[in-house]
Amino acid sequence: MKNRQRNHTLSEKKPLLSMLLSILTAALVCALGSSLGSSDIGQYLLLSVAAVLCLLAHKLWFSPQFKGFFKPEIPFREIGILCLPLLVQLLLSWLLNVIDYGWFFKASRLSIAMALSAGFGEETMFRGLAIPIGMRYIKGKNKILTAALFTSVIFGLSHLGNIKVGANVGMAVVQAAATIGTGLLYAAICLRTGSILITIVMHSLYDWMCFVTNPVMQEGSMAGLGVSFTIIVSLFIDLSMGIAGYCMIRPSVREKIEEVWQMKWQDYAVEAEADSAHQGKR
Repeated sequence: MKNRQRNHTLSEKKPLLSMLLSILTAALVCALGSSLGSSDIGQYLLLSVAAVLCLLAHKLWFSPQFKGFFKPEIPFREIGILCLPLLVQLLLSWLLNVIDYGWFFKASRLSIAMALSAGFGEETMFRGLAIPIGMRYIKGKNKILTAALFTSVIFGLSHLGNIKVGANVGMAVVQAAATIGTGLLYAAICLRTGSILITIVMHSLYDWMCFVTNPVMQEGSMAGLGVSFTIIVSLFIDLSMGIAGYCMIRPSVREKIEEVWQMKWQDYAVEAEADSAHQGKR
């Protein structure tokens, strides 16, 4: 019995809109999941569970063509090389916290739950659903860069919402710019590996480091932070991560990225060949 293919008209005709709606849908589902928790830790953990359910539902919705965004499609050694900028970012950010707050370290179950919710939640919202849609349905030779930039800008702009929880406008703008840079690196790693799991782990680890080495962020809030010299240095580091991300998806490696996504989407290669043949007849 043949598997029936769903008709994804919106994704085919308006891929950027489809990507945006996937981000908003994941954000809504994660918020609903979090609201079911009876404690802070429970809320963060249920948000993580809701994010995983979103990834599974996304795979099911686009099945049987889409293989899912979990399994990496490149060797472990190559993944390690791609993660080096994230490790540098982690080390430098920790050193900045040491400069500001000394050898402060306070781990807790809450910090672990918050870090997991940031890793699972934000990676699912801003990359886990949107990037596969972009790589399958955006047309043209710049689809890779478009998918990376679109998700990164939305990721950054979403952090302007910290103004509502007490962050000053200057700090919110700085964080938005910083997360665009980091988001571009996360997007590049997802595009190169074909997996969301690597960035989930690295994102969770980075946020956990921030929570346990920065006393101002003990509850995960940016409200107590202001723009300072170390914050500006941190912004420079994060923007440098964006440059590293762009280098990872530079034109000379985009053929490799296309090969990764041919393995992710069963009908991707057929579509690509058809588009190429059509353009050749013009």
